[in-house]
Amino acid sequence: MRISVLIPVYREPKYLTEMVRSLRAQDYGDLEIFAVVDGPMTEPIRQALAEIEGSVTVVFPDAHTGKAEALNRAALSLETDALVFFDNDIVLPQNPGFLSRVAEKLERYDIVDMPKEVISESLFSAMIAHEYQSLAIASLLFSAIVRRSPGVIGAAFAVRKSLFDRLGGFKRVVHEDGDFGARAFRLHARYDYDLSLKVKTGMPNTLGEWVKQRKRWTLINVLWFKDNFLYLLRSAFRQPSMIPTVLAMVLPSALSLAVFFALKWQRLSFLNPAIFMIAQPFQFPAGVFLWLSHHAVLSDGLVSTAVGFLLTFSIYGAFSAAARFRFNPLTFLLYYFAYAPLVMLINIAMFATQFRAVSVDLDWKT
Repeated sequence: MRISVLIPVYREPKYLTEMVRSLRAQDYGDLEIFAVVDGPMTEPIRQALAEIEGSVTVVFPDAHTGKAEALNRAALSLETDALVFFDNDIVLPQNPGFLSRVAEKLERYDIVDMPKEVISESLFSAMIAHEYQSLAIASLLFSAIVRRSPGVIGAAFAVRKSLFDRLGGFKRVVHEDGDFGARAFRLHARYDYDLSLKVKTGMPNTLGEWVKQRKRWTLINVLWFKDNFLYLLRSAFRQPSMIPTVLAMVLPSALSLAVFFALKWQRLSFLNPAIFMIAQPFQFPAGVFLWLSHHAVLSDGLVSTAVGFLLTFSIYGAFSAAARFRFNPLTFLLYYFAYAPLVMLINIAMFATQFRAVSVDLDWKT
């Protein structure tokens, strides 16, 4: 099986030279590597390419067409059996059999997704690391139970060239990778998520970088949801194996509320969870709440919250141990109680902009 690796490069080469050297150290022989330069040939890119001259084929249209179009131009004309896409901020494992494992998987599956572990260098990237763990759990569930996936994270994945051609490559949209995965899902493409193929990826480490990335990711989530939710809902009834998968994904979030109502359902109104949440900001240091929060609401709320957190903590911790992801209990505590709710609010706000046709300024060409 011939494998063609494509690495898009825009403005900065990041880990390009290290990636190419790691790929050339693989024990897989039938391999070609392409650096797809989208936009001007900057001096940092030129210097990086000079260090790996002869090891990589440079595709350089000298125009900023956007990631999807640049990769399509490079990939669709290739005569190859499989395409492997790596963003240039990916760090490959020190495993000379990595591509052999990819090829082995592609004999049985149409898409092979690779777990991405975030390189945590700041509080921002540490929070994103937990987000990626959530995505990894979902991907593993779809792979193990459904054998199909409605999305793919394009930073690192492999696909059969025949499927790529059948789909016409990537669409020129903001969510080109998620859209590609969703269209492959509709064709019943066989999907595998292999923990042995874990790679590492860089992420924003400053507030400015995080805000810029968050706007794009949130818009991606909204667009993917609008395009695919109804189809997934119908698919769940046609393919019952999707139902336990989806339930397993939402269980940690739903369990806290379910326990709350189960404990005192005879005498608590459905407004009490809201009252409890409103009361929390007025908590005294000694633990005495204002009149708005009575003892039953306090005790039931704490129990349900603790159960939901401990279950979610256990799932993330167990998965991280199995996948050999780094897992920090302290940052997860912050992620669960502060960061995840904030991201949810941002997603809701982005939904509102789309339904009201409000434009979102993105430094991202499609």
